[in-house]
This record gives sequence, structure tokens and C-alpha cells, in this order.
Amino acid sequence: MNKFLTTVLIMMIGALGANAQMVSSSDVKTAVASILETNYRKMTNGDVEVKVSATPFAQLQLPDGRVNYKIVSGGDKIVPRDIKRVDVYVNGAFVKTLNLPVQTVVYKEVLVASDFINREQALTKDCTTVKKVDVSMRMDYVLTDKMLEKEITTKKAFQKGEIIDKRFVKMRPDVIRNGDVRIFFVSNGAVMVTIDGTAMMDGMTGDYINVENKNYKKVYNGKVIGENKVLVNI
Repeated sequence: MNKFLTTVLIMMIGALGANAQMVSSSDVKTAVASILETNYRKMTNGDVEVKVSATPFAQLQLPDGRVNYKIVSGGDKIVPRDIKRVDVYVNGAFVKTLNLPVQTVVYKEVLVASDFINREQALTKDCTTVKKVDVSMRMDYVLTDKMLEKEITTKKAFQKGEIIDKRFVKMRPDVIRNGDVRIFFVSNGAVMVTIDGTAMMDGMTGDYINVENKNYKKVYNGKVIGENKVLVNI
């Protein structure tokens, strides 16, 4: 009887093994990194490199079938070092969740000091150059050469080769407090009407500010889309 049970058990294990597949750690890393790189390229115009630094397994045993991965946390924000929660599916059915450490690097062409720049010095093409560098630690604080079209002065000294960090410069706003603006009212992506207004605060392109209708004194919150232009969704 014992011999019979042992034989049945061996047959069951063999059957399970026949319906399983082994996925290597390197294959999982490559697949997850590729998904994240695709997501991140939609968020930035820089060159993105993602590396899954480790997995808690050498091989991952999964049911036989088509394997897919879904990033369920951390896939919508670029962070230099993070733990991503990844769900594994086989033939559309959920199998397990992996927690994987990920490193992300983003390279962009940004302004750096071509020589020593003094505090309160005007930022121009004469004292800056464009260089492709890793900006993953300061994604929101870099400047491109296009920004030199604006009036910019430094709030601190920059050493030669240092990335120009916009937290330490002063820029003439695209919209100036109490200045005239054109307000564009948009619904479902279409401009419905435009009116003259007054800015109630300074703002750069991309900022959200309050603006006032000149005729009716009604206040709206809108997005600065250019020099003296504000978009309001209705």
C-alpha cells in the first residue's frame, strides 16, 4: 500500500512539473525593466535606463502559459531608487506578486555652467553650455537652453560643470501679478471663449494661478500656457 501511495505521489508531482514552466531571474528583470522604461518615456523626453537590481529567486516557477507582468505600484512616477510591486499573470490569471528593487537613470540635455558663475549674474549663452547628464535626482529642477530666451539671474554661485538648478535662479515670470492676461476657457479640449483678465499672482508656464475677469471681477484658477496666457477648464 505504501509503495502504491509513493508511486501515486511521484506521478502527481511529475504531472505538476509537466504543467509548469521555469522563468529565469534575468528574464523577469528584463521584462519588468522594459515595461517601466516604456511608461517613463511617456513622462519625459530624456533617455531612460531602468535596472531591476535583484530578485529573491534564481528561477521563478509558474504555470505553463503566456506570462505577463503588471506594475501595480510605483510605475507612474520616476524615482531613482524604489521598490516596485509587480503582479505576475499567466494566461490572464493572477499568480503572485513580486516586490522588486529598481534603479532608474534619466539622461537629458540641460544647462550647465561653462565657467564659474557669480551670484546675481545674468544667465546667458556666454556662461553656460548644454550637456547630456543624469538628471534623475533633480528631474523637476533642470533648465534647457530654450529657457535662455527668458531673463534669468542666479541666486547663488555655480562652479564650472555644475548643473543649473532652477531653484537657485530668478526668472522673469510669464505672467506678472496685476498684469494683463488673455484667459482661454476650454471645454473637452476645445476653446469656447476668450476674455481679458488680470493676473492675481506671478506664474511660469505650467503653474496654476488665479486670474480675474476684468468686466465681472469673477476669479478663476487656470494654467499658465505662455506669456500672458492662461487656460481655464470649464
